[in-house]
Amino acid sequence: MSEKEKYKKEVQFFFLTLGIGSLLSWNTILTELDFFIEHMPKYNPATIFSNINFAINLTLQLILLSTKKIFSYKTFFITGLLFYISSMVALGILPIILNEYQGFLASCFFVFINGFGNAVLQSSMFALVAFFPIENTIAVGTGQGISGILMNIIRCFILFFSSVISNDRAANIFFGISTLILVFVLYQVIKIYSNPYFTLKLKSIGEIKGEKDEKEQLLEEDEGQELQNIDENQESQENKKENKGLLFLFYKIFDINFMIFLCYAITIGLYPGACLKPDFFNMSSGHHVNSIIFLYNIFDTLGRQLVSYIKKPSKKQLYLISFARILFLVLIPGIPYLKTKFNYDMSILTSISVSLMSLTNGVANNLCFALAPEQVEGDLKAKAGSSVSFFLAVGLFAGSLIGNAIEIITSNKK
Repeated sequence: MSEKEKYKKEVQFFFLTLGIGSLLSWNTILTELDFFIEHMPKYNPATIFSNINFAINLTLQLILLSTKKIFSYKTFFITGLLFYISSMVALGILPIILNEYQGFLASCFFVFINGFGNAVLQSSMFALVAFFPIENTIAVGTGQGISGILMNIIRCFILFFSSVISNDRAANIFFGISTLILVFVLYQVIKIYSNPYFTLKLKSIGEIKGEKDEKEQLLEEDEGQELQNIDENQESQENKKENKGLLFLFYKIFDINFMIFLCYAITIGLYPGACLKPDFFNMSSGHHVNSIIFLYNIFDTLGRQLVSYIKKPSKKQLYLISFARILFLVLIPGIPYLKTKFNYDMSILTSISVSLMSLTNGVANNLCFALAPEQVEGDLKAKAGSSVSFFLAVGLFAGSLIGNAIEIITSNKK
């Protein structure tokens, strides 16, 4: 492997770890919800924590998207990760040492802190990766998928030893492992700024000031057009004019933003918002539900990685995949009716439907983030990446509202 390829692989690994870190803390909270429910049974941490996270995430991402960047990407990354780390340390300890009411308030505060970090890190991450080759965008998406798988595996491993350690001790260990992983991601953020390929790219977009060193100059000559400075004179007059607002950006990538919104609004609305109930799949315990979620994470991650094998990603591919995943998703609520009608175990059909829906979801997710920056020029590429991240969050919020509404309707019918 040449030195240039080594630098590129390091950057790709950095974006992979950053993708893992971007969702790790929230996956930790979701995976450990039983711990919070046990310590604050009078409240509804599952719903309240989600609402807090969505509220701060949406608000802050919209602010970051609609205003000029005043801090460096490095500052955003480090700030987001420090907020993650502080929330993981606090949430693994405070519910145990405080009474129920105090523990609930403290947990809500640190979920807010975590949501703040999530908005800062995700918005800036997708903004920066938009300037790099597509394999780095795929690495970010794959990392986010791995994050869910990783925390599920760690959770299952800890549960295996639950007979010899208390639930509180298990939670301490789980949050502690999450903290250590986030510290490793923070180390990668600091380390990557010694990579000449990475720093050259940041200098080419005006993120880092200063003269290019010898290694950067050699890389620039070798890379040619890929690493040339952004020439504002080459931007279209339309782009220059509309850089002042978001309307032009939303117009240019409306279909992509709509696809990412639709994917997550329907997914969270039907699965797991109203579908993943033990009685829905005729499951006897929550472990079966965790198995379905684990299956989702695996195939979603595979789908994200599959985009790397698409030579020329296109909007037509995105439309087709998005339509397919909606079809696979809609099949899931019909499975219990088929089971009742034919009196036959539909576990295999459930697994196949969830796998196909998850696989197409992963492909659609990474296609959206890969295609959006290609629709605009110059500085708008960063805004395009952040815009897709924002509409993903909007989709999650809309899906949670749909899921809650379906749950209320179905519970009233019972």
